[in-house]
Parts: sequence; structure tokens; C-alpha cells
Amino acid sequence: MATFNDARVRPANDHKIRPGQSYVLYWMQAYRRFNRNHALDYALHWARHLKKPLIVFEGLRMDYPWASARHHQFMIDGIIANTAHATQAGIQYWPYVETPEQPARGLLTKLAHDACLVVTDDYPAFIVPGQIAALASKSECAVHAIDGNSLVPLKLLGLAVSACAHLRPRIHKLVAEAWQHRAVKEPTFPTGPKIDPPFQLAIGKHLPKVADLPIDQKVKPIDGIVGGVVAGHAALKNFVRHKLPRYSEGRNQPDDPAVTAASGLSAWLRYGHLSIQEVAEVVLGDGWSPEKLNAGARGKREGYYHDDPNVNSFLDEAITWRDVGYHWHMMRNAERGVRNAEWTTVDGVKVPLFHDLASTLPAWAKASLDAHAADKRAFQYTLAQWEGADTHDPLWNAAQVELMATGRIHNYLRMLWGKKVLEWSATPQAAYVVLEHLNNKYAIDGRDPNSYTGILWCFGLFDRPWPPERKVFGNVRYMSSDNTAKKYKLAGYYEYVRKLKY
Repeated sequence: MATFNDARVRPANDHKIRPGQSYVLYWMQAYRRFNRNHALDYALHWARHLKKPLIVFEGLRMDYPWASARHHQFMIDGIIANTAHATQAGIQYWPYVETPEQPARGLLTKLAHDACLVVTDDYPAFIVPGQIAALASKSECAVHAIDGNSLVPLKLLGLAVSACAHLRPRIHKLVAEAWQHRAVKEPTFPTGPKIDPPFQLAIGKHLPKVADLPIDQKVKPIDGIVGGVVAGHAALKNFVRHKLPRYSEGRNQPDDPAVTAASGLSAWLRYGHLSIQEVAEVVLGDGWSPEKLNAGARGKREGYYHDDPNVNSFLDEAITWRDVGYHWHMMRNAERGVRNAEWTTVDGVKVPLFHDLASTLPAWAKASLDAHAADKRAFQYTLAQWEGADTHDPLWNAAQVELMATGRIHNYLRMLWGKKVLEWSATPQAAYVVLEHLNNKYAIDGRDPNSYTGILWCFGLFDRPWPPERKVFGNVRYMSSDNTAKKYKLAGYYEYVRKLKY
């Protein structure tokens, strides 16, 4: 624990640690792996200090918003990989997959009843903050949430910012020290008495089949995309070997993912099967140390982490831009409290909603969009048309098909995809509801802080006013399919999409 930074710890209630109980419980919610995991390190420390067994509980419910075969299968792939690791390392790992015959209600409270301490991941978005708050209020056990979201503890980054450029200097100032406080690469696990779980472990023949569960079976698992730590490591290795050397110039070119230089790592990062720490370590290489940071480039986009522009460009995206979303969500939770999903109806379809534009956008963006709320839209589409890729725009349709079929949209086209929904919706709020629903339903990396801030960027969050003032957009940044076609060669992308099946 000598390298652990206490700024990562957030007590979720005022209860004391109870040394007389049976075990320390690590509730693995967001960072579903046994390596480079700050919350796991913290739980192991207390297990050793209290001389108690460590129990690792990884649960998967059926009722989370946008629950589908796609999301479920990716997480179950991770459970399978974690089971193999736990068996080899001697970890008391309790994987649980909810079924109608084995409901989740009350299970976690029951596990916490016998715990000295519950440790969990302080992931700042989707259902995780609400789940932490619920357990902390119901349980008599201390619940400690651990920020394992990035290299730098988010608490140390100060107040929320309105632009990436404002957060970058804060990260640069702290990254060298944070590098010395990284999570343990391969932790060792103490031996202790074996404890029998109060439910049937989701292992082997007792691991439910996704196709048998009452979740959305129409959003299917993605062929060739496997969740879990092993697959995440393989994706990282492939990126560093084949794509990183051309990342700076090639990441924005839409094309087949096998061709483009985009990393494709977001799904494994989203589910915690891959650590941003490991990504940075592998990209920087074994010979790198904080002494190689370029002090003269502190606060600048180029040249700070590495003199290779490909490495530096990638790390600015993977650390700075990623931290913008995580930091904004954590500060928002601290200021406004936890927001659980509300429900709204779009064209007769009931959909979850975690944010609303009125309380999220900067004043200039809200005022500009409000001033143009009555502008005539050249096109308007129903949710069924959006979801069915049935618009007048071939490029937008192609991006939507890619999302439905593969769970991803090329990074540059995702921005265009969002801007067009704003342009062709009756109101900005209606556009936001559609985007949150489509992204979180289909994107394998959806329901993540970066998904939300990426969508909200389309409406002006983390951006600045852009002249000239336009219809619908006002001074919010405008993007067009025609300009995209002039900027990039799209023949390869269209050919790739034509081959997709959904």
C-alpha cells in the first residue's frame, strides 16, 4: 500500500470498519479485472491488515437500462476470463449472473451484512453511483468507493472545466507523481479460510446462456468481438503493433476498423477489462519514465508525453480527453447529487434518460440553441427512422448501420452522427434523447462518461462559440456530410459498411 494515493478513497457512508465480521468484500462493478486495479489493491490491504479473507463479487443483473444480449455477452466473456484467472491465482471470486430463478434483490445487502468493509469502484456514470449510494444507505457496513478511473486521481484535478484545454495543464502537472502511485501490476492474494457463497456461482454449467435471459435479444452480440481481460490485452497488442505507428495522421480517416488507425480499445476500457494504466505503460514502452516528460510542452497538446507524435497524440486522447468526461461526471455528482435514470417517451417508445440539456450545457450554448429553437428543420425523423438508418443522408445511414451491426462508429463519424440528429430533430432536447438512447442501446462502449460527454459535445459542452451563426445550431459548432466527404476519402468506409449484416 506504500504506493497508494489516499485521494482515491471516498467513504460512501459514515460507518466504521467492523473487524469482527467474516471477510473484506470487493464489489467489482466497473473495473472487472485482477490486475492494475486500485480498488482491488485497497481491498487487499484491508484484508491483510484485518487478517480476513478477501471476497471478490462480480455481479450482472438483468434490469439495467438498455440491457441486451450484446452488453450481457461482453460482460459474461469477462466473467469467464476472470474465473480462469481466479482459479489459477487462488482468489475467492464469486461471479453472479441474475436469472428469473435467482433474483438479485437483496443479495448485495446480504453479502455486506457479513463484511468488515465493502470496497467498490467509484465509477462516476450510468447506474454505478446510484448503486453505491443505495448500498451505503441500507447497509450497516462501511462502504468505500475507490477512484480507479485514470492515472491521476480525479479529486486532485480541481473544479469542473468548460474545455479540454483547461484540464490538460492540471493533468500534466500531476502525472509524474501519479505514475509513482500506479496500481499493482499483478497483486498477490493472501490465503485464508474458504467461505461458501450464499448463491450458486456463475461458473461452468451454472453460467446462464445469454440467449435464455429475459433481456433485449434483438441487440445481438458482435461477431468477432470478445469481452474479457485476455481479449483486451490482445486488442492492445494489436493496436501498438499495427496502428500506433500511424495514429497521429490516420486516426480520423473513416474506413474498415482493420484499416483505420483508431485504437478500437474503448469497449474493453469501458468494462474495465483493460486498464488505462496498462494502455499507457504499453504505449510508452519499458524504457519510459516520468523524467522523459517534456516540461517545455506542459499544458500543450503536442510533445509532452513523448517525442513520437503518434504516441503523444494517442495519450492526449486516451488520458486528457478521457479524463474530461470522467472528471466532469464526478464533479457533477459531487455538486448535484447522484442522478438515477428517468424515463421518457419518444414516438411511443419508453426510453431511459440520465441527463437533460437544460442543466448540462454551458450558458452560451443553451442560449444559442434556445434562440433558434423555432427554426424550421429541413428534415425531421421518427425514432424508428433514426434507428432503422432511414434518412436522406447516405453517410449518416452508414454510420448508424455500423453502430447497429458492430457496436461502434468511427470516432470522427460519431461526431457527425450526433450533429445531424441535432439538425434534424424538432428540438435540441428531443435530439439528445434520441442520441442517448441509440448510443447506449447499441454501442458496446456506451453508457460511459466519454459516451455522454461526446454526445453533449455535439450540443456545445466542452466547446466554444463558432461563427457564423446558423439556423438550428446558432453558434454551436456545425458539421456536414458534404464537408466530411471533401475532407476524407469515404469509398473504403462505404464498402466496409455494405458488407455488414444486422
